[in-house]
Amino acid sequence: MKDLNLYLIRHGQTEWNLKDQMQGSKNSALTEDGVLGAKITGQYLKDTPFIAAYSSPQQRAVETRDYILAQRQDSLPTHTLDGLREMDFGIWEGQHVPELRKLPEFNLYMNEPAKFDASTNQGENYLEVLARMKNSLEHIVQNAPQDNGNILIVSHGTAIRLLLCVLNGGDWHLHRDESYFPRILNTSISQIHYQGDAKQGHFRVKNFNNVDHLNKA
Repeated sequence: MKDLNLYLIRHGQTEWNLKDQMQGSKNSALTEDGVLGAKITGQYLKDTPFIAAYSSPQQRAVETRDYILAQRQDSLPTHTLDGLREMDFGIWEGQHVPELRKLPEFNLYMNEPAKFDASTNQGENYLEVLARMKNSLEHIVQNAPQDNGNILIVSHGTAIRLLLCVLNGGDWHLHRDESYFPRILNTSISQIHYQGDAKQGHFRVKNFNNVDHLNKA
């Protein structure tokens, strides 16, 4: 029987986050505040006994994971998992969000996820992202080095928000409504508890979007 706590963290702030540019499959560098946020998160979690650490393969997530782990005295096995990457925004990548808001399809992406057609921007749709994020959690659980323990996972804002909303019992159609489910903040910590065997079990969201460690710092 597995009993695992998954610590799901959004990467640190990046240059494109700061400039309000769309950032999904493409990458921009962590800002000074992004690096600091990752280090503060690492200090906050340094005594948490993790058994493994994952991130998406995207540079901003890998660096955030490694800054967090650098605050520890122990060493952990680290892995990258492609399914944890951010939503692919296709031809919108790197574009300024205020300009994109002029596009009808972008407003569907923002406000009516069920009506968003990713063929317009040659990217991914929400259900594709949700499926691979769920598959990633299942992979992590199945491959946990122990049946009990804590696992660190660094991923991305849109992907985490969608996943957490659904695992929390929410409707994915409404996950972008700020009054329904909040936007996931940089280096925030969310916790998911898994209990069950390797093939069948239950994911429960214990808390999400915790930034108390940043506010105290």
